[in-house]
Amino acid sequence: MTGTRWAVVSVAILASVIVGFAVGKVPPTIGLVSDEFALDKVTAGWLASIFFAFGAGFGVFTGMTGGRFGARALLLAGVLVLGLSGIVGALATDGAMLLAIRVVEGISFACVVSSAPKIIFDATRPDDRDLALGIWSGYMPGGMALAMVVAPFLAEPLGWRTIWWLCGAAAILAAALVVVGTTRRRWPEQPRRDPDAGFDWAGARATLPVGALWLYGGAFLLFTVQWFAIAAWLPTFLIETQGRGPVGAALFSALVVGMNVTGNLFGGWLLQSGVPRWALVGAANVLMAVTGTLILAGFVPDDAKIPLAIAFSAGSGILPAAAYSGAAVHAPKPDLVAMANGFMVQGAAIGMLLGPPLMAIVVGGLGSWEAAWWCMLICPAIGLVVSACLFGIERRRA
Repeated sequence: MTGTRWAVVSVAILASVIVGFAVGKVPPTIGLVSDEFALDKVTAGWLASIFFAFGAGFGVFTGMTGGRFGARALLLAGVLVLGLSGIVGALATDGAMLLAIRVVEGISFACVVSSAPKIIFDATRPDDRDLALGIWSGYMPGGMALAMVVAPFLAEPLGWRTIWWLCGAAAILAAALVVVGTTRRRWPEQPRRDPDAGFDWAGARATLPVGALWLYGGAFLLFTVQWFAIAAWLPTFLIETQGRGPVGAALFSALVVGMNVTGNLFGGWLLQSGVPRWALVGAANVLMAVTGTLILAGFVPDDAKIPLAIAFSAGSGILPAAAYSGAAVHAPKPDLVAMANGFMVQGAAIGMLLGPPLMAIVVGGLGSWEAAWWCMLICPAIGLVVSACLFGIERRRA
């Protein structure tokens, strides 16, 4: 390769950002949807997180199919599913239908997030790879923040369905860009796919026993349980505890979510500068433990909550960059990067699936947000153990 194909990288990032937009369209509209369909808080939490049900169950398997069908085809399938299901979701007539469509919509997450890193890996020179993957790892907070900024201004006057229409149209546009932007003519070095190849059982047998992939996937799971629980419920938290209006709460939440992108970018830069991946995982968990408990603690003044949430989101953002870099590095061979990314997809999906409803159950059971402060220590404590295990693996690998 004569140089990194940044245009191809940009297409993969754009498709992924639209997946993030699909996730972020729910938190600022959750009140309108709940009012129309009479949803309770736990069901509303599932509306935010059930998008990840398919990825939680089939993330690794989806990554494995990337070797059979090709990362480009998997990326295209993902954005097409997102576009079509988003449009159907705008036509939902009750809560059950909307929940079912969200499950279908979530197939796009597994497809796009398994294939995009493989495309970026193939389209970049080794010197640019960690930086490109670090930029890409901000797709979720970037897309969510964009949705949280746009949604309040469109949903209030035009209804929540407008956001679903907008997301569906953007995904269809992204599909067209994938078709045009990743052709063999524009990207002649892309790996060729054997149309007669069967499922790569040998690759699966080589990938599944890799302990580092399970650990990075587990670290991602623990991160997303906490981060997405905060991201999904922050607008509601600000409205209920600080009396903020829906637009103000959504915009502050967008700022908090968007700051995770700075952590992703900083994480990519730190990796490129030689900081070990295990150290980034450990640092992110320490930051989440401290700031997460203070966000909910009753003795902390309200004025400090948003700065703490910004620190929580920005600081934890270094972990996804480390995890996706770890998946690429520990894949048994370059052809299995998409398969290795399946571990990250499944870990992220399980965490995002469980985070919002668990938060709703805990807060409801304890009776207040303040009483749940100690729950924010559980995932970081386990995450530090994972970081220590990664230290041993990475040291032996070096």
